Parts: sequence; structure tokens; C-alpha cells
Amino acid sequence: MKPIFALSCCLFFLFFKAHCKPIDSGTLYLAQQSISSDTTAIKAFYKTGASFLKIKDFENAYKNFNLGSQKAIEIKHAYFTSLGNYYLGDYFFQTKDITQALSFMNKALDSFLANDHQADVAKCSYKLGSIYKSISDFEKALSNAFRALKINEVLKEETEIARASTLIGAIYLITGDYKAAGLNFKRALRLQEKLHDETSLVLTYLNLGALNQKQKLFKEALAYFYEGLEKIENLSKKGEISLNLKDDQAILLGNIGSTLRAKEDYKGSLEFLFKALVIKEELKRNVSTAHTYNDIAETYIKMQEYGKAKKFALEGARLAKNESVNKERWAYFLISKCEYALENYQSSYDNLQTYTILKDSIFAVEKAARFNEMQIQYETEKQDYQIKAQEKDISLLDTQNRLKSQVLWFGGFGLLTVFGLILALKSRAKIRDNIKQKEQFTQGLIEAQESERTRVSKDLHDSVGQQLTFLKKKAQNLEQQELSELANAALEEVRSISRDLYPATLKQIGLTASIEQLLFDLDGETDMFFSVELEDINASFDEKETLNFYRFIQESVNNVLKHSYAKTLIVNILKRDKTIEVLIKDNGKGFPINKGILQNSLGLKTMAERIRILKGKLSIQSTRAIGTTILVKIPI
Repeated sequence: MKPIFALSCCLFFLFFKAHCKPIDSGTLYLAQQSISSDTTAIKAFYKTGASFLKIKDFENAYKNFNLGSQKAIEIKHAYFTSLGNYYLGDYFFQTKDITQALSFMNKALDSFLANDHQADVAKCSYKLGSIYKSISDFEKALSNAFRALKINEVLKEETEIARASTLIGAIYLITGDYKAAGLNFKRALRLQEKLHDETSLVLTYLNLGALNQKQKLFKEALAYFYEGLEKIENLSKKGEISLNLKDDQAILLGNIGSTLRAKEDYKGSLEFLFKALVIKEELKRNVSTAHTYNDIAETYIKMQEYGKAKKFALEGARLAKNESVNKERWAYFLISKCEYALENYQSSYDNLQTYTILKDSIFAVEKAARFNEMQIQYETEKQDYQIKAQEKDISLLDTQNRLKSQVLWFGGFGLLTVFGLILALKSRAKIRDNIKQKEQFTQGLIEAQESERTRVSKDLHDSVGQQLTFLKKKAQNLEQQELSELANAALEEVRSISRDLYPATLKQIGLTASIEQLLFDLDGETDMFFSVELEDINASFDEKETLNFYRFIQESVNNVLKHSYAKTLIVNILKRDKTIEVLIKDNGKGFPINKGILQNSLGLKTMAERIRILKGKLSIQSTRAIGTTILVKIPI
């Protein structure tokens, strides 16, 4: 065998030498030069695209990112392909195409993770945190932001540590965890001061001001806002001001305006808001400009100059149209308030209807996730209930079998058993009658309460309200400004009490809009973060049922505000094929659920009775230090 193997090797060597040409060093050099020139071109495309993206030239940014990405795919360069996905993800994020942004950014992240490019993993994680924050998926936003922070801590990248801390602080600020927000903003501040990063310090002062504003620490908020403006002025003198800093300057001016409004310095508020407006119009930032128009309208409403307020709110609605549903909705709500104050009730109603119809599609992902969570929780509870019912049925059957055996063996006790059963049936019927009487009493109590509320509300509106209106007009005619203001304040208070006693809006604008207005008003009065999703349920109930459903929502939310000490409240009212499903969830202190509390709490009994009247099912879950969840399912 060995000679044959050696002969085969020799023949193969001669054949290879005769037919194969060696690759000379010149050919290898050209191939390397070709790859090098390709990667240089790709880098140039990405760098140019990033420059265009920075100045919001989206068309040219996309062209360059796409050309670079296609070239990277063509030469099969894995790293530059991943980098292209990152840049395209950032482009789609800034153009508000969230689905595409998540798709490209996750592709980039997976590739960087697979190849252990830690700095790029951190970069992708930071962007994903920002994207998820924009759609209110705060759990994923924090998860990605903390991953970016940890990697940068290992790499000792202090600039990136400050950026990640700023993002984490911003998420905590939105969700109402002000202590955590403050700790992260302060960490970013220390690092930026150490690095002399003047540009980033502007954003940190803006964030710290907003944090104090949320906590109604207006003096501290203004100090931070003014510090931010001073930094921008210094950078401007050095010729280092960019478009982003101009944006920050406008936001700082606007925040000072809204803070001064909260301090009832309406003249100062308007001064800063108009300064912000000039910059935003110059930068052609329609959404941000719409926000300031709405802010000015709100200040004029506080000053009771409803004609001027309406003018600015209309402009805010025009600018926000097709660009920001949230700003557009807010504008229509302000217009509705102005029209109501100007006694243009039909126009007020029409604008409020527009406000309720508008839906912000950017929250579709969050809505689906919350609904799935609610559905899973409800189905789990339903299964637990069915299992318990089956266990009771099995236990009952076992008892019956034992009774039959006893009857057969102890015939002498048959008559006693019959008498016992008769007594048990009578007792059961009596208990059932007692329960029915209690239900009728509770229902009658609720009806009497609502009747009395309606009567008092009507008396306040028709009698006291008219007298105060007359007094206000007489004071105005006599030019008694102080008396006029006192009369107007008393009139507003009476109207507020009247609305609380009986929500007249139920007949004027319908159930859905009334609930939305209730939640909007409560959101404006508290620092709690509200997450609300409502579907149109106006046609689902008659007049009596409508009032009971509204009262149930009102009482549930008021209980959260009064007792829970929560930072976040979720209210979902969703219409399915044959049911209306309600989820009211908070992250407050919770309370122990037991039979005694449910029986002795008049508020909980009233809530349960309202749902019983609607033929619905009510479930309450509560855990100490975690929060309370109320689930309701009402058949249509």
C-alpha cells in the first residue's frame, strides 16, 4: 500500500504545479487596497450621514446611511453592516418610525453582542433605552439604559456614564420616582462638571429644574433653569452654540414660563413663553412651537382672558396637526375650555368631542401590552375561581353520598334528617332574603344619594350660581375689581362643587368624554403619573347605568389619590365583542384583602354594588408595598 500512496502523492503534486498559478504579492496588495478603500468610503458615508442627522436633514442622512450600509453588505463586512443598522435605527427613531427603529437597532445589538464589541453594545443599549422611553415602555427603557451604564462603568467612559445616568434619571422623572431621578441627575452633573462638558451641563440643569418643578419646588426649579440659560449665553459668546443648544434654550425659556404661571406670576410667564416662541418659530420646530402656543393659551386662561387664550390654542392645534396627537389633543381641550367660558356651549362640546376622538398611535404598542397583561390576569383569576367552584361541588357531592349512607344504615334518623333539611332550606331561604334585602337597601341608598346629589347640584347651579353671576356682573359694572374677583372665585367654587355632586357633562358630552375629562383634571391636580386608554363606550349603557359606571370610576380613582400614596396609576377601559373590561392599577402601599374589610368598608361595598347593578364581575387584588389592581368585566 505504501508505494501506491507515495506514487499518488507525486502525481497530485505534478498536476497541482502544472495547472495552478501562484498568487503573487502584487495581486494580494491590490485586493487589500480594494477592501481598504471600500471601508474608507463606508466610514465617510456614515460620518456624513451623522452630520446631516445632527442638523435634522433627514433626507440626506438616510441617503448616506443607506449607501454605506449597502456597501458594507456588498463586501460582506460584518462590523460595518452592524454599524449601518445602528445608524439606520437612529435615523428611523428621529423620524418617529418606531417599528423600523427597533428592528434595525436590535439587529445591530445582536451582532455587537455576538462579536463582543462592548463599546458598541453600550451605544446600542443607550439608543434602545431612548426609543423605549419614547413609547412609554419604561421597563425595557431602564433595562437597556442600565446595561449601557454598567458597560461604560467597566470601560471607565465617564462621558457615556453621564449620558446613561441622564437617561435613567429622565425615565424615573416620568414615572414619578423623584428620589431615583435626582440621584442620577446629580451623578451626571458631577461628571460633567469634572469633564468641563458645558454643552451636556445645559441638559442636566434643564432636567434638575424639571425635577424640582414636578415637586412644586419652584424656587429651586427656576434657579436651575436660569443656570442653564447662563451656560448657553457663555457658549454663545465662544461661538459654540448649536441647533440642539438653541432647542434647549427655547425649552428652558418655556419651562421658566410654565413655572412662573404655577407661581401665579402671569405677566412674567408670558414674557418667557413669548421668548421661547420666537426661537422655536425660527427653528421651525412645529411640535415644540405648538407646545408653547398651548402654554400661552393656558396662561391666558388663568388670567381669564379667554379670547386671547382661544387664539393661541387654535394656532397650537394647527401646528400640531399630523405631527403630534398629544399636543393637538391638548389644544382642543383648551379651546373647549375657552368656548365654555365664553358661553359658546355648542362649540365647546364640538371641540371636546374632537379632543376625545383623537388617538395617539405611538402608544399602540403599550396599549396592546397592557391589555394582554390585563387579559392574562383576568383569565388566571377566572380559572382559580372555576377550580374553587369545582372543589366546592366535589365536596358537596361527597357530603351527599355520606348522608345517603347514613340514611340507609340509620333509618330511624330519617325523619330527623328530613326536618333538618327543611330547617336548613328555610334558613338558606332566609339568608337569601336577607342578602336580597341588603342589596335592595344598598341600591335604594345609592339611588337616594344620587337623587339628593342631583337636587343639591341643581339648587347650587340655578340659585346660588345665578346670584353669584348677578353679583359678579354688578361688581364689574361698578368697577369694583376686587369684589368682582371674589365673586368670580366663589362662582367657580360653586360650579366645581356642583359638578362633583352631579356630572352634568354625562348628558352634554357623553360617558367616555366625561371620564376622560375627569382623569385629565385629576392628572393636572396631582404629581402622580397617569397612563390612560379609553375606548368609546357611550352606546353601551342607559342613563342610570351610565351614572353608576361613571361613579365607579370616580370612586376608584379618588381612593387611589386619597389612600394609596402611589406614583403611577393605569386606567384602561376597553370594549370587546360582548363585554367592557376595566383595569385600574396603582403601585401604592396596598392593603390587606379580607372578608372583614370588604364587609365593613362602605366605599368598597358601594363600588361592588354599582358593578352588581351593571351585572358585572369585580375583582380586587392588593399587596403591601406593591399596589392594588381592580379588574371589572361587564357584559354588554
